[in-house]
Amino acid sequence: MTRTHPPCVLAIETSTERCSVALAHGSTLVQRRWTGGERVAETALAMTADLLAQQRVSLDQVEAFAFASGPGAFTGLRVACGLVQGLAFARSRPVVPIGSLRALAFAAGRCIGPVDDATPRNPFRVMAATDARMGQVYWAAYEGWPLRALAAAALSAPDALAEQVALWRPDVIAGNALRLLESAWPAPPGAIRLPDLTADAVAVAELARADLAEGLGVAARDAAPEYVRNQVALTVAQRKGAEAGSRQGSSREPESR
Repeated sequence: MTRTHPPCVLAIETSTERCSVALAHGSTLVQRRWTGGERVAETALAMTADLLAQQRVSLDQVEAFAFASGPGAFTGLRVACGLVQGLAFARSRPVVPIGSLRALAFAAGRCIGPVDDATPRNPFRVMAATDARMGQVYWAAYEGWPLRALAAAALSAPDALAEQVALWRPDVIAGNALRLLESAWPAPPGAIRLPDLTADAVAVAELARADLAEGLGVAARDAAPEYVRNQVALTVAQRKGAEAGSRQGSSREPESR
């Protein structure tokens, strides 16, 4: 049976300190946002209930559930995954994991305006880069519209970013790593910079619809976050080493230019 309408998708994005929930039904795409604080799961559920009520859509009408799968904050990724798994499993609906950096790159594309494959700006390249804490950066590179991955989500030290920019030559660099690690980026990289842009549930919902058309949804039990880094925090030895390096660096004479 041929589908005559885009699927109704509920999307949750909690990979950063900004939590958002979006509903895509028919030609309507609406979102609720919340920034910071604890009780992320309760907040996301409350926003979901409010959004559905405002749009007069029931959970049983939702045909697929999507979430930002990472990389990002470990707790946020687990919360979003757990929420959509529960909602989807109870209704035998598919789950669509959407990479957080892919969603950020998609938002960047929408921000600067590539429209379709006939757009003269193609090939369009974007590098998505977010703060991974612990002095590291999550990043990935994409090309085209719709986007295809050139470099999968990876974890790098700030001093490797200039090399990656030179290698992939992005037209746009998006994400808070630009702002929080400003000195690490080449100046100028020859790219549009979007340091305040973040991925949100709207981007996740739109990408989920595209993935569903390609048959990329998974069973609720098979959905999982994409951590990229398995280590949650620095060990005691690593913290001591970083502190020692900091003290040593501060005692050195400034280099001549």
